[in-house]
Amino acid sequence: MSSLRLEIEQTMGLRFPERNGEALVKFEESMEVPASAEVLMRGQYCDPDRVRRGFENLHQETSSLLDILLPRRSRLREWSDELPERPKEAEVFLQESSKQLHSRDQRLSQLEQELLNDLKESSQGSIFPLSLDAFGVCYYREQAVRVYLRPLGRLAEMLQLNPEELRQAVRVHFLYLLLLATGLDLDGQSYVRGEDDPVVQTLVGVYTSRYLRKQPDLMRCYNEWMKAWGGKSLPQELIQDQSAEKMRAAMIFWRRQSNLTWEACWSIVNQFKKSVALDYVERKTYY
Repeated sequence: MSSLRLEIEQTMGLRFPERNGEALVKFEESMEVPASAEVLMRGQYCDPDRVRRGFENLHQETSSLLDILLPRRSRLREWSDELPERPKEAEVFLQESSKQLHSRDQRLSQLEQELLNDLKESSQGSIFPLSLDAFGVCYYREQAVRVYLRPLGRLAEMLQLNPEELRQAVRVHFLYLLLLATGLDLDGQSYVRGEDDPVVQTLVGVYTSRYLRKQPDLMRCYNEWMKAWGGKSLPQELIQDQSAEKMRAAMIFWRRQSNLTWEACWSIVNQFKKSVALDYVERKTYY
């Protein structure tokens, strides 16, 4: 945990507050299922009991159909070997079983269609996106993170992901989130913006993606998890290596200037870089 924390601090250029030389970070993995994850825990079915009853009814109706078909099949085989002694009785038997089959077939078709409709309504689209707190939450005043393992395990099962790899990717995300919103700059300046600023999740996503991109399996888990809670697509220009220094400068500036938008901070840093580069070219040409 300490080595991961140090790596995250170094890549973001921030540090967690310390007490007696130790970082104030509490990381907890809980087996609790928060209320926001209850739909996920039921799986892909909005109403699993209703779908289960549909299969039960279809099974019962199929059994009833077999109760008619099997005696009919046996009698037909018998009569194919030796004609019935009483043609009138055979006629009545065929007429009655035919009516029963027709009635059961209609009922069977109706139940099948109802079940098909229920299955169509049960899809991942009806579950996602979930809120982020279905998987974990940061307690900023306490410098603590709580990650919920059971919803993560259920998500891994549904999306056919490796649960351990998913857990690792989510752990990195929440540590970056906690650091961004509570960490100190290297000169001791603290965060002055609101933790619920939507830019926070974008920046955390960029840093997490940079951290995980050399591990394709973890990166795939992270991308699928982001989709599950409605994380927005990340600006590719920020993920690229050549933007790392500019992004770090813009992030520090953005953390300190609550009156400026991220776009304004990014523009200022880019203009400054261009100004420095132009000044360097001019001096080189002059000398």
